[in-house]
Amino acid sequence: MIRNKHKNHVHTTLSDKHFELLKKHKEKFGTQQKVLEFALESLENNSKRKLGQLEDEQVWVLTGRGTESASVLHIEAFKVLLEGADVKHIIKIMENQKMAEHMIAWYYQKPLKKCSLKEVMDGLIFFLRASKVADTVNYLEYDNYYILKMIHDLHIGTSRMFGMWIATMFESYGLKTESEISEKSLFMKIYKNPAVGQN
Repeated sequence: MIRNKHKNHVHTTLSDKHFELLKKHKEKFGTQQKVLEFALESLENNSKRKLGQLEDEQVWVLTGRGTESASVLHIEAFKVLLEGADVKHIIKIMENQKMAEHMIAWYYQKPLKKCSLKEVMDGLIFFLRASKVADTVNYLEYDNYYILKMIHDLHIGTSRMFGMWIATMFESYGLKTESEISEKSLFMKIYKNPAVGQN
């Protein structure tokens, strides 16, 4: 039994330039339909390829644009700077400038509070991975909370710094967090319910 494939009809007009392109490529593909189908599939594949580049090779360039990053620094140089840094002062700047909140808003192009909690978590992971300061960073989702896990090879000041940076953002978002900090790690519980911990 032969089944007829359902065909969708498209009726449109083209500029002279694009009609000439269609005629030119029709010689190669045989029909106008095949030219248009190939063009649409190419457009779709190109979009996916660009998204992959955005998330991978070009991410450090784009995170520097619009997020007020000053420079790209080799991790070893970053370690040396942190060793002599006034971590309390850096934490204060991060809190006052609401850096994490600004980065998430820039990433999704909407205010932090308009983002879903899943978007906030994914955006946070995106920036922590892009910064290359952590060896591993990910999160696990449970019924009532998320657990953020960050393992690094810096010093305890880094754990405190990122812990405060992240906690301040979730405070702005309206959620409570609990952190367990060690020299090389940060484990943070982010409660999904804004009422948790309120009296």
